[in-house]
Amino acid sequence: MEITQRIGEYVNGTGLENFPADAVEAAKGAIIDCLACALAGSAEPLAQVLSDFVNANGGVPAATVIGRGFKTSSPDAALVNGAMSHALDYDDITRAVKGHPTAVLLPGTLALAEEQAASGEDVLLAYMLGFEVACSVGEAMSVAYADDLGWHPTGPLGALGAAAAASSILKLDAQHTAMAISLAASQAAGLRANFGTMTKPFHAGAACRTGVVSAKLIKSGFTASDDAIEARFGFMRAFSGGQGYDPDRVLQNLGEKCYLVESGIEIKKYPCCGSAHLALDAMSELLAKERVQAEQVEKVDVLVDFDPPRSLIHYRPESALEGKFSMQYCLAASLLDGGVGLSSFTDGQVQRKEAQEFIPKVNMRRISGNEGQPSWIEAYNEVEVHLKDGRVLKERADRIDTGALRGTTMDEIRDKFRDCASAALSDSSSQELLGLLDRLEEVDSLGRLAHLLGGDGVH
Repeated sequence: MEITQRIGEYVNGTGLENFPADAVEAAKGAIIDCLACALAGSAEPLAQVLSDFVNANGGVPAATVIGRGFKTSSPDAALVNGAMSHALDYDDITRAVKGHPTAVLLPGTLALAEEQAASGEDVLLAYMLGFEVACSVGEAMSVAYADDLGWHPTGPLGALGAAAAASSILKLDAQHTAMAISLAASQAAGLRANFGTMTKPFHAGAACRTGVVSAKLIKSGFTASDDAIEARFGFMRAFSGGQGYDPDRVLQNLGEKCYLVESGIEIKKYPCCGSAHLALDAMSELLAKERVQAEQVEKVDVLVDFDPPRSLIHYRPESALEGKFSMQYCLAASLLDGGVGLSSFTDGQVQRKEAQEFIPKVNMRRISGNEGQPSWIEAYNEVEVHLKDGRVLKERADRIDTGALRGTTMDEIRDKFRDCASAALSDSSSQELLGLLDRLEEVDSLGRLAHLLGGDGVH
């Protein structure tokens, strides 16, 4: 059987009962986390620009725009909500996709589910199916796809997963699901050159919209091939640079592995690029042991387990968005402020004199001895703080590779949700929404959930 057809059969023939309990729990945690990020992202400038854009274009008010208090068409809601979910770069990551899974899977699924009067269980299952599809294809791609060719994996793989999830919501049969995947493959995109601008989160929103549009068009009689993933001139070959990909891995793994458990979901502690997180963990541990002031520091060496800069392309950031993709600023902020949080990433904080003076002191290089290894086999980072008195303070942070949520607890996710939701919701609305999400599979109608997601009129 060909890959795209196999994906169609998998999506059409898999139920919630086919997943282990820890996968279901991880999926619910990821959904709560993503909506937290979307609610916080609804206060970002990007959200206003996109909201104005879709409102100007009109459209049937069928799906809620998170935190913004209005409805629009399901494709446009998917676009705005997906972009807001990724706007702060606070949303989850997973190794198999080499990017951000939930911001490209959930927003379109929710928008379409609201339009179609689907249930919470339908949303949960569709999300999980999309996750497995995106991961199975992602694991089979070439190393060059993520490392060398400039693609932002969240966009292209997200489009495939989003189409799978949307097909599940619309209850397409296997053949039509395969066609929806193929149609999405022709719209897949995302370039790392745009990191540090509004276009990076737009990649997530565009993937969400692609999934919704693809499934709806196919249901309406639109046509596409049923082999666009594996074909000679298809997705895998094109996005892998023509070599190094292994289509058979999709056939071997889809439905056999449970990627929600094996690849896991890494919930972000910091609202910035995931490539900086291990170094930030190391700096946090170091500062917990030693009280260090910026004026004491001669330089900071960051030893990373990937070929720099990867996604950290801004060595001298001048804006909040650029600061999120700057190892130099992230560590400067951590040392100057005693930690990194949402308030660290404003234009004013990045541009402040103390940060700009400290940034040149931070140097990033690959750990000696593992040059040439793929970037996404990252295991640990080290931070060395060289003081002017001659002392060198060192700390190391290792990646957690066990557990579906990779060491994060559901209580920690709920705390993050409450913090982020305050951008758009009252405490009472936040708590009610969290209660619905905690029992999502029992929610028969999404009406109340969607109403709460619309926000309390903050914006």
